[in-house]
Amino acid sequence: MKKTDVHKLIKKYKPVIKKTGKQLAEVAKTAEEDISKIYKIAHTYVEMQMKNLQKEKLFHEIGKDVAQRMLSGKINVPELEKYKPRLILIDSAGSKMKKKLTRIGKMNKSKKASKKNK
Repeated sequence: MKKTDVHKLIKKYKPVIKKTGKQLAEVAKTAEEDISKIYKIAHTYVEMQMKNLQKEKLFHEIGKDVAQRMLSGKINVPELEKYKPRLILIDSAGSKMKKKLTRIGKMNKSKKASKKNK
């Protein structure tokens, strides 16, 4: 292809190329705005989820505190009395398991000590 042919092609398609470039720029700007909007929505959603998680953690802490106070007799809330038997049952089962672990640990220590003495 000759140099003059290239110049003719450029001259012929220059307006189309400019128009296409402007259209691409507009599309890119719109896409950028949409992406920015989606990011803001997603960011806000994540912040909302974090606040809900903080609230759930606070509820958990409050519940633990109330349960401990109910078991120790420091507070008496009639509406929560229905939970007290279950709390006592679970608490005593947990204590039994801790004692069992302690006994198992002591047995393992004594077995190791007897093996060392042999």
